[in-house]
Amino acid sequence: MSKILDKLADQHEERLVNVLYTLEDDVINAVRRSTGGDLISTRLAIQLQPQLRQAMENTFLNEADLLINEDYNKIAKEVLDTFGKMPIPANFRNLTKIDLQTINALKYQSFSGFEDIAERFLKVINDEVYQSAIAGRPFADVEKNIRSHINGVYQKSNQREINELVDYINENKYNPSLKSKVEESITKLRTQYAADRAGENLRKYAGQIAHDSVMQFHGQFTVKKAKDSGLEHFEYTGTLVRDSRPFCRGMVNRTLTEKEIRDIWNSRSWAGKSSGDPFIVRGGYRCRHTWIPTNPDWNI
Repeated sequence: MSKILDKLADQHEERLVNVLYTLEDDVINAVRRSTGGDLISTRLAIQLQPQLRQAMENTFLNEADLLINEDYNKIAKEVLDTFGKMPIPANFRNLTKIDLQTINALKYQSFSGFEDIAERFLKVINDEVYQSAIAGRPFADVEKNIRSHINGVYQKSNQREINELVDYINENKYNPSLKSKVEESITKLRTQYAADRAGENLRKYAGQIAHDSVMQFHGQFTVKKAKDSGLEHFEYTGTLVRDSRPFCRGMVNRTLTEKEIRDIWNSRSWAGKSSGDPFIVRGGYRCRHTWIPTNPDWNI
């Protein structure tokens, strides 16, 4: 299950992040069409707002909706397959009407998270356009700032290889023929060197929410099924990596009761700990571990 979830989480992050390049171009083109590439007036800045909202809906939110409706049913099926192998009453191993209601509610909840982040950065973009009109900024500066709000910029470092990656990304990130190589450099920068995009930008949060929504959907549906089935023990599963959090290192492969898990969770603090339910947020943002219900008395 962990490998399947990891793959889906990575695919969701990749698809949602990639669509941001289209969003960038659509927003810039909308501003360019309205202004002819000249200075923006405050009147035009206000008139542009519905077009910018449409661009966000047609790209980012449309892709999020597709991902949720394409893949969350697959995750639910994997959860049901896991329960189907357990020695529990048949009615808990199968898909029920309550399960369907839960799945639909969780889909709606996940999409609301994408809507919230889209609304947040739509305001940032609208403010950028309006403030640029007031300040009389040239179109080239407006374009640069909008792209920065959506996909961000990279910071320099005192490490030579990091700087080489940063320079390569910034020089080639808008070259379609080098897209795959740029993404490889971004991944290397983030994973090998733990370096990320500077400042607040949509890409930073889109990737995180795309990943975490997959894991959290699985966690919420699994725990709901476990409680319906009367299961009270959970095993923390998944692999450890270089930057695994202390909570995950201490919990992986352990089987505990719900009360024991919540007591440990409430008594500890660590970098990256998220607020919420430990069965849903687990080790924190981008955590790849999962809770699998079990029973110590089972000999399986």
